[in-house]
Amino acid sequence: MDALSVLIAIALIHCSLFFFDTLFKSCSHFPYLYFLENTGLEIQILRVKWFTTAFNRKIIKWGMDRSRFWTAWFNAGIIITVILFPIAVIIILKMTFNMWLAGSSSDTSSGVILEPMLPGVDVPFNEIGYYAATLAICSIVHELGHAFAAAREDVQLFGLGILIVFTIPIAYVHISNEQLTALPLRNQLRIACAGIWHNIILATIAAAILVFSTWLWAPLYNIGSGIYVKTILPNSPMLGPSGLLEHDVIYKLNNCPVKHSEDWYDCILQTMQHSAPGYCVKQSFIQDYDESVPAKQKTNGAVNCCTTDSEMSGNQCFEYIEGPQTAPLHLPPHSCLPVRAMLNQSQNYCQTSHECLSQDTHCMKPSLDNVTKIIQIKRKIGKDVLFFGHPADIYRTVDVSDWVPKYSFLYPKLPESLALLCKYITVFSAGLAIINVVPCFFLDGQYILNILVLYLLNSVPHNKNIRESTILTITSIGTLLLIMNLMYLLINKLL
Repeated sequence: MDALSVLIAIALIHCSLFFFDTLFKSCSHFPYLYFLENTGLEIQILRVKWFTTAFNRKIIKWGMDRSRFWTAWFNAGIIITVILFPIAVIIILKMTFNMWLAGSSSDTSSGVILEPMLPGVDVPFNEIGYYAATLAICSIVHELGHAFAAAREDVQLFGLGILIVFTIPIAYVHISNEQLTALPLRNQLRIACAGIWHNIILATIAAAILVFSTWLWAPLYNIGSGIYVKTILPNSPMLGPSGLLEHDVIYKLNNCPVKHSEDWYDCILQTMQHSAPGYCVKQSFIQDYDESVPAKQKTNGAVNCCTTDSEMSGNQCFEYIEGPQTAPLHLPPHSCLPVRAMLNQSQNYCQTSHECLSQDTHCMKPSLDNVTKIIQIKRKIGKDVLFFGHPADIYRTVDVSDWVPKYSFLYPKLPESLALLCKYITVFSAGLAIINVVPCFFLDGQYILNILVLYLLNSVPHNKNIRESTILTITSIGTLLLIMNLMYLLINKLL
């Protein structure tokens, strides 16, 4: 199912929910109204809202326990957030400056520090689950920070909720605004900074798990010693009696070592960009196995010196590559040789005969067109796999993993999923912390700025108008700059 079909299906589900919700409400179905009231559900067009008070007691209990720890915890949040505040402002100013510079050049990606990540554009659509889960986790952790801090300051907590806007989950917390504004400024700042502080902690934990994942999974998985074949598509040319198998561990592709999945793709790209290598083989082998017939030039530039039966049995026409020093030609210009037998006894790869170490060996290069390649895939168990065709077919039809299970009942999906989720959480949670600290309307930065200005200008006499003007000006500028940057980046991504 493609991305558009999934989005249409989600939109139809939202429309169906809204239709039945409107129908049941208009008919005053008491069981349905009772169900909505007791579950806290609220359905609107393309939006589903859930609100609950079930966690209030637990949050209040956790917030009031270990009061010294929580005080030090949220005080640390104030320090880190206040340090991050000017950094976020500098980032927004730098992005705006880079945006104006990019307006006069064709490079629209230069200097981008923060940018929106869109499913199907930056995020592969098959990772939409990780995208939604990450947004939910980061949003919930952010709001729980505010809830714990509010409970610690004895501010009434009405409840928690999650709002799903189409496919984007957003968490929120409802606390008493009157009790919040009545607190001393330092206590207000603890609550305002708690969400950003928890996002920073979440990003740090996710990054640490990602960095140390190799050691965490070491008892169960190997990494860095080869790649694991997860799946092979049914139409793959790698399938066959002597072809590649799922669960194979590959460590070399021709003369290119493969330790990680990046090496695998780099090696495939290298075979596409460079000419096919030659093979150093003994003269006696060539004389014993040569089944060549008079050579013929093909339309694609390759030379054919094998009969149809020889090609069907695994033979290929090879060209004798003479070294830089002209020597008497002991071999015919082209020889029809069995590919697998020749590769098995080949001493090393070559481009010219002088690269072959022994005197009785010669460099034999397959006579192919510019697209077709012979690729030797070495695996830890089983004989080498020989591929004859375009290397892109390997790239498209074989899915590999860095995680090689030590036991047959294991599969790389678990460590891969955890690593990918940690990557998303690290990026999203850190980005959410920076965005929220920007002095912008409806973000935490607005309230943090308000408290900081009140605190700094509190000693100035008759300062009410000055405070309000300063807060409004800075917040308006921050909102304008943030919207300009986001709109600019979105337009460049979508157009």
